[in-house]
Amino acid sequence: MPAIVLIPTDTKTSRLGLRARLTDQLGDANILEHTIRRAASVPQVQKIVLIHPPGQDPLSIVDLSRLKISKPVLTFVDPQGLDDKLTRRWVSSRKWAQPNWRGGLGGATCYDELLPPGPLAEALREHGGRTALIVRGDWCLFDPHYASKQLDMLYEDVEAMKMIFTQAPPGLSGIAVSLEILEQLRDGAAGFGDILAYNPVQPHIDPVGRDVNCTIPPAVRDTVERMIYDTTRGIAMIKAIAARLGDKLGEADADTVTRTCRAVRADDPAMAYRWLPRMVTMELTPRRKVSGPVTPHHHVTFDRPDIDTELALRIIEQLADADSGQDVTLMLGGLGDAMLHPDLGRIASAAHEAGVMSVGMETDLICDQQELEGLLELPVDLIVVRFNADTKETYQKTMGTDGFKGVLNNIEWLYNERIRRAGNGDDARGAMPWLAPSMVKTVDTLPELESFFDKWTHYMGHALIAPACDGCGLMPAMSPVPMQPPTRGACQQVTRRMSILSDGMVALCDQDWQGRAPIGDTRSQTLIDIWRGSALFAEAHEQQRWSELTICGGCVEWHRP
Repeated sequence: MPAIVLIPTDTKTSRLGLRARLTDQLGDANILEHTIRRAASVPQVQKIVLIHPPGQDPLSIVDLSRLKISKPVLTFVDPQGLDDKLTRRWVSSRKWAQPNWRGGLGGATCYDELLPPGPLAEALREHGGRTALIVRGDWCLFDPHYASKQLDMLYEDVEAMKMIFTQAPPGLSGIAVSLEILEQLRDGAAGFGDILAYNPVQPHIDPVGRDVNCTIPPAVRDTVERMIYDTTRGIAMIKAIAARLGDKLGEADADTVTRTCRAVRADDPAMAYRWLPRMVTMELTPRRKVSGPVTPHHHVTFDRPDIDTELALRIIEQLADADSGQDVTLMLGGLGDAMLHPDLGRIASAAHEAGVMSVGMETDLICDQQELEGLLELPVDLIVVRFNADTKETYQKTMGTDGFKGVLNNIEWLYNERIRRAGNGDDARGAMPWLAPSMVKTVDTLPELESFFDKWTHYMGHALIAPACDGCGLMPAMSPVPMQPPTRGACQQVTRRMSILSDGMVALCDQDWQGRAPIGDTRSQTLIDIWRGSALFAEAHEQQRWSELTICGGCVEWHRP
């Protein structure tokens, strides 16, 4: 059964909102040419269709004669510009899980970056196809061998399968689909994440364990890297891989690419510190209106001041700098409630205007109507509501106040007001920002954990269950059971996240609540210098010398990603 490769191609803007780099040269071809050449090498492929916004001509940047491919490369114009009412929501969710194939807000996967489904279905039908392989124009290293295997699996029973995916790092594998599934996604205003993530309304076995998953080697699957030519660090890694492979780049499969990726990391450990980490938390204030037993504030006094607004703005300028990493997400949170900072609006707006990839905030949502209305005026993609209960009794017990009903009413108001402002009738799926109620998993909250998670996942699309942390011994252990593995390994947080406290100090990790082991001071140092200096702490962890570090010796949270 012949297949069509559908390639959503925007020559101006990448899926995550950055400048498209499809004309960048990589060895003997540009990025889009590499993608097309790999697509043409899949045996089952009959033709290739570039789906693009109006006013663009992707074929003008491709030299088909030089590529020497025998399969036709055609175009299809999407009048909506590769956009629909869910696009911003899916794109926003993926910004918080860039190097992972799934795990974004609402269960978003890297395959949701290929959507919307409408123009894909229309292009496939117009070109007489029933099955398609889908990749984006900047997925220049996707594995044609995986694609061929996926299509074979799909052909075994198209009606039953409808789609075949892999767990490869983003960009190393396309997804094979039937026309039927694309039409279902279009008509149901849904994405691949709706199929591949947990659904409390229709629980099912994780698709990873079903026949729709084309299994791949663990070494490929477990490589955490975004192999899409769009973000600063992703581009740098792809260029480094290309430099090593040379003329063999065009034929390199996923195993070769990931093996080379690991070699690059091993030979150049400082590469990880060329840019800031993808996730930065900036504590605007340590203050909260609650101090129940589940909160650090019940056990520890935090006397540092709110962050100086001018300092916060200087930090934001560094986060948005292209040389520091265009793929940085900023969480306004930390130990305190971001809503209590008097300049929250100014700080959030500055981050958005400066070009920080995505901005989120954490709050207890204990506020009046005027403050609540102001929240939806902020240019944030995500609001995490620290609720920690599913009943008023548990809220009283964990948070130390009887404000359960007020917070519940505030969440419901935000939920409905987002929908009203989105103008989609009663359809919540395109409403923004993401709302994510969160619960700390303790002995007291455990009986309500399942109902909490299912309810809010159903209504909001996403809910968070956070581990019960003790701040390296600053509060009693409250987890129902020990969660750390039996054998200790290097902490991942010290290489993946940055936690800025409200006094300007940068903590070693998010467990350093009192800044006992600071790695730098933003008032006198740049973020990138602080981050590069922290490589010494990461090295100590790699060498199992964590007992030498002030707070790491007795930490039980080292296993968290």
